[in-house]
Formats: sequence, structure tokens, C-alpha cells
Amino acid sequence: MSNTFNINDVISEEYRKKLEQVTKHMPWGGAVNSSVPKIHEYAIQHDCKSILDYGSGKSDFYNTMYELFPNHQFVINQYEPARPEFSMDPEISDMTVCVDVLEHIEPDKLDNVLDHIYNKTNKIFYFKVCLLPSHGTFEDGTNLHLIIQPKEFWLEKLEKQWDLSNIHIAPGHVWGLATKK
Repeated sequence: MSNTFNINDVISEEYRKKLEQVTKHMPWGGAVNSSVPKIHEYAIQHDCKSILDYGSGKSDFYNTMYELFPNHQFVINQYEPARPEFSMDPEISDMTVCVDVLEHIEPDKLDNVLDHIYNKTNKIFYFKVCLLPSHGTFEDGTNLHLIIQPKEFWLEKLEKQWDLSNIHIAPGHVWGLATKK
């Protein structure tokens, strides 16, 4: 990917519209809430000044961070293609968080998305990926999780650009911290 952001490199217009429609009718992005204390801890440990919520849904990370840590000093940036106000190229941040997002990416866009995340992250990347089909579907019946792969698939993808640590595996999920190589 070049330094010039083109949203079509990371999401097709057709899929962006599908996401925009489905997110109007259901919660979107709340899976991050339980991860906020750990994200806060990692951000402090790595002296982060800014955090990018990549795939920010309905701003649950932003809201929960302020609820749990009202005096935090982090600049929180958001990227969410299903919301026009957050669909522009986000600011580079010290930390990027991406919780239950990557499985929603169009398979042919995944490498571009991972490159975009890497290029928007100065220090660390907290990720959590669901490995199972979603309980929800789009109106056309397509599962909301477009990429359903085992943990090995995701770890191999991420290890190309990141040093992985604190990896956790539970039924249906893999998550952890990645540091830029």
C-alpha cells in the first residue's frame, strides 16, 4: 500500500454499505469492553500517548475507556468504515487496538488491512480475533464473520510484521499483544 490512503484498498464500497446498514440495527463494537483494563495497562507499560481503535464500531472502546479511567491522558483515535465520520485515514498512534474486527474483513482485503494497521501503529498492537462463525448474518444470509480460520492462520499472518507476546487462546478466540519488528 502506498502512503496515500484509499478506503477501497481496505474495504469495498459494496461491503462498506452492508456494514453501515447492519450496524444500524444491532450492537457493533461492544466486544472490546472487557479488554479495556488490559489495553489501558499495556498502553501505560509501553508509554503510549495515543491509541487507535481500528474498527471502532459504535465507539464502545472510547466510551468505556472514559468510564473506567476518566482521567486517562490518551488521545483516542477511531477508524470505522461503517461510520462516515470515522471512515477517513486515521492518525498514526502509539498503540492500535483491534478487537473482534479482523474476522469481519473481506478476505481479499485482509493483507491490505494488516498493512494499514501496521503503518498506523508506532509501538504496539492489541488484537483479539474470533475463530468461529458469528451468530448474526447480513440480510442476504452471509455470516457476519467473513474469515473463519484457526488460530494458526492468524498468528502466522501477524508474525510477518509483529513480535507476538502474551498470546491467549480460548475456545473460539485468540488474542494478545504484538510489538512492531
